[in-house]
Amino acid sequence: MLRAPWLGHWKAPWGLERGRRWGDSAWALAAIAQAWLLGGREGRWPQVEQEARRPFGPQLSSQPTVFGPRPDPAWVARLRHGSPAVPASQRGVREGELQAWAWEALLEGDGVPWMAAGSVLLDRSQRLRWIALLGAVDAKGTLHLPPFLEILVPPALHRLPPHWWAFLLRSQDAGGRLLPEGALDADLPWSTLQAHAESLVLEVLPEGLKPHREAPWLAALPGGRWMLDPRLRAWARGFGASPAGLEALALGGLAGGAVPEPALAALLRLQSSPAFPDGWTPSLEADIREDLQRPGLPPPSGHPTWDRVRMRWGGEAAPTAPGYPDWGAGAHPCADPFHWMAEGLRADQACDPETSLRAFTLAHAHFTRLGAPGWAERAASNAAVLALKWADLPAHARWSVLRGPLPQPWRDLEEAQLAEVNLEPDAALARIRRLVEAHPGLPGAWGLLASHGADRERWDLVREGLAGAGDHPYTRFLRAVLGPLTEEPPHDADPETRLSWETHRLFRGGGDPGAFWAAWWACPTQIMCLELGLQVLERRPDLRRASSLLALQGIADRAASPRHQRRLAALWPQPDAVADPAPLHLVKDWLARLTTPTWIAWEDEGRLHTLGAGEAPPEGALSRLAQDGTLAPFAQGPWVWCGHPLIWEGCPVGAVLLARPAEAVPTPPLEPLLISPWLARIRARRPAEVAVEPGLLLTDGSEPMASLLRELDRVATSELPVLILGPTGSGKELAARELHQRSGRSGPLVAVNCSAFAEGLLESELFGHTKGAFTGADRDRRGAIEAARGGTLFLDEVADLSPRLQSLLLRVLQEREIRRVGSDHAVKVDVRFAAATHRPMEDLAAAGAFRRDLLFRLQGAVLRLPSLSARRHEFPFLVPRLVVRAAASAKRPVPALAPGLPEALARLPWPGNVRELMHALERAILRCEGGVLKPSHLPELEAPMAQVRTWDDATRAFQRRLLLETLQASGFRVAEAAQTLGLARPALYAVAKRLGVDLVAERSELTPGPAIRDSEIGRIG
Repeated sequence: MLRAPWLGHWKAPWGLERGRRWGDSAWALAAIAQAWLLGGREGRWPQVEQEARRPFGPQLSSQPTVFGPRPDPAWVARLRHGSPAVPASQRGVREGELQAWAWEALLEGDGVPWMAAGSVLLDRSQRLRWIALLGAVDAKGTLHLPPFLEILVPPALHRLPPHWWAFLLRSQDAGGRLLPEGALDADLPWSTLQAHAESLVLEVLPEGLKPHREAPWLAALPGGRWMLDPRLRAWARGFGASPAGLEALALGGLAGGAVPEPALAALLRLQSSPAFPDGWTPSLEADIREDLQRPGLPPPSGHPTWDRVRMRWGGEAAPTAPGYPDWGAGAHPCADPFHWMAEGLRADQACDPETSLRAFTLAHAHFTRLGAPGWAERAASNAAVLALKWADLPAHARWSVLRGPLPQPWRDLEEAQLAEVNLEPDAALARIRRLVEAHPGLPGAWGLLASHGADRERWDLVREGLAGAGDHPYTRFLRAVLGPLTEEPPHDADPETRLSWETHRLFRGGGDPGAFWAAWWACPTQIMCLELGLQVLERRPDLRRASSLLALQGIADRAASPRHQRRLAALWPQPDAVADPAPLHLVKDWLARLTTPTWIAWEDEGRLHTLGAGEAPPEGALSRLAQDGTLAPFAQGPWVWCGHPLIWEGCPVGAVLLARPAEAVPTPPLEPLLISPWLARIRARRPAEVAVEPGLLLTDGSEPMASLLRELDRVATSELPVLILGPTGSGKELAARELHQRSGRSGPLVAVNCSAFAEGLLESELFGHTKGAFTGADRDRRGAIEAARGGTLFLDEVADLSPRLQSLLLRVLQEREIRRVGSDHAVKVDVRFAAATHRPMEDLAAAGAFRRDLLFRLQGAVLRLPSLSARRHEFPFLVPRLVVRAAASAKRPVPALAPGLPEALARLPWPGNVRELMHALERAILRCEGGVLKPSHLPELEAPMAQVRTWDDATRAFQRRLLLETLQASGFRVAEAAQTLGLARPALYAVAKRLGVDLVAERSELTPGPAIRDSEIGRIG
């Protein structure tokens, strides 16, 4: 159990002094360091809840209880961009190469690059101050620090007697001096103690303290050092764990981030100095001038930095030293840029381009920190070369900007090399031709021409290029490729030559595929591996394996080369979705006979259904497949999985997840063609088979309709007037009829459309008239209000009433009596009023177009009908039932529905709501002529449309995703998930029902079932 200020155990003595918000690199460093100490260093990244407390930076609000192999992407996004809404993998606008690499590694669970970046983001004095902010102490008194701080504290000081480190960290004033606590012990030798209480460590034990060497307030340290109990030193105001107290003890030199000594400072400025080591000046000055001819190697100096500079000239590896990592370490908080330059060269010579690129990245960052632009450009130039070798073309472009333009002819040579990668062969050849013409004396240009000819089997180009290639590294191979090439490559051939040699032996039919792949895996030049690997698999389909295709895919994705990605995509077999499949037996029996895992998934009315055989796929794969319809190839265990859509008669009916052994020859999958018609048959149901729902308003019981029906049921039996609001076509009159049916009133429902009559006629329609009241009134006539006696009067489009009729209606609502037009006699009425409109009543009242007192009378209760776009999740429930009604309206038999049709209709905006959808279904039923109702019968689905996603849709999708992720993280322990979400357990069940989450189905998806899952089949027609 760690104790630290950021865990709330005590208050830090000072603030971060760096960063002000989430999204700031310093705050991110502090937050990641805290997660590192809580488990990230062991590969157990905690799900932390951190609060922003200025000036102290991120603070944990509670101890983490959930850990995983990778950090939470939402947490990473918050640290990287300031908001979890931005994808965590998206690169920031101002991010340098080191930070971008650190974020990329963190998302994969590797926090070491971030710990290395700490020595770049913070200078030495800031790191010393952060020890008191980020330091944590365990129960044994051992100090725990993130690596970029740990490197500064001598290892002998990491473990002190219990409570000493906690006191050193917490009990300090703003100047870093200790603050006394408790009572003073007068029996101690205070005069002697005060004389030696200033510094943290005593180099030797003073004479006056030797009699007390066994005292508990005196601790012996390795190397003959001693330390006094900081609680005693506090009475003399000695230094704590502050820059003033630690500076003399902290690691020095460039590795520790100290100020460079004069000779190194001159070298960083690319200047000569008389303080250079003896015998080194000629070599250093030649390095500063970048001479091609270098003097002899000087002797080792014994200095860790100078001996690492010497490695750049071919010297042996410098011995390890305090603050320096072992050779081969890809990231470390060592702040000596010359170590990273030497490591980059060593890794490149060892054919490890990725480690070399990362080393040059750290070298560039530290040279930039030290204000050495000349060396920073050299590091960037090396990084650009390694990025090209590693096939990271976007990184190469960024490093090229940092290094500046190359001198000629190297600039033209690099442009031609990039053209060879990015352009089609003919265009690349034209660019190489221009290079040769511009620089006829450059052997590299002729070597590139000959290499291009060998790759394209243009032997005339090989002969032409060999004439000027001189001692180009490929000369031996290029000469051999003009012959029969039956012999194996020379034993001393470099990896690139060996790969080219084995590639062309395969092309000529005499090579060994095993030897080719061995050379391919051993070649460090990844851009060459990509090109030659693609050429081999394009010419030799028999050598295609899922593992080799995935390896090439990784390089192509890193290179972000559209040309190579297109070629690679063509190598993956694609199912023929339009072929006519043969008849099938029951797919269940067929699945049982398969030897490789095969899983089918589809969604029906919001529920996931699965059917499969063999090893269960990775967690969440089937639900993702059912939602997206496809999954890109991925490796898991001994299998390479790939998801394919199931299409039948133009409709998506589901998806299938197929597994193949990693070494199997990829072949076009027939399973989608075999499964699609069977799955379409089991999913096809005639809407007549659906039980007719009671009531006029159709809903599956989910929100927002569930709340509306509950409110309708509550007010139905009351006498309150009801105002029904909703967009055109959303079913306001149906809601009024439902209200009347549930009211229990014996009288009729009388509906009046207020926008369908002129004012004079509408008054007569509502109130009635007497004989002779106006021209044409040849008899007495009662109005709609009287006709609705004992029942309900429904005023549709009530907002269109004139001001005079509004006044008359208000009186009726108040007095419960009417007068016919032309009569003085008042008639008492017993009527329930319901009104509806699609217009904003509050806006009309505010503008004076509608009487506010009448509005208050009408809205005794308010029902708000949602638009159809807010009910997209109900389409699998609504469409079959609406088809039954539409068929009855069109006087046609009820057709069967093509699977996927409700989901396709749900993607349309439907501005006319239910009325528009009903009319579209009626027209489609007439077109299908008794057959299966398909998307082709609805022209609305073929018309281009903009994707419409309302706020409610987005909120509902987010809530559903959050609920499922929390349930999966807790292993579907509902009580634990409810506590994580801050809900009561019954509330979580209610939320799951509202969002359409079937907890049983989702739990069964999480837990592998029997070899064949057919529990859902019984629910399907």
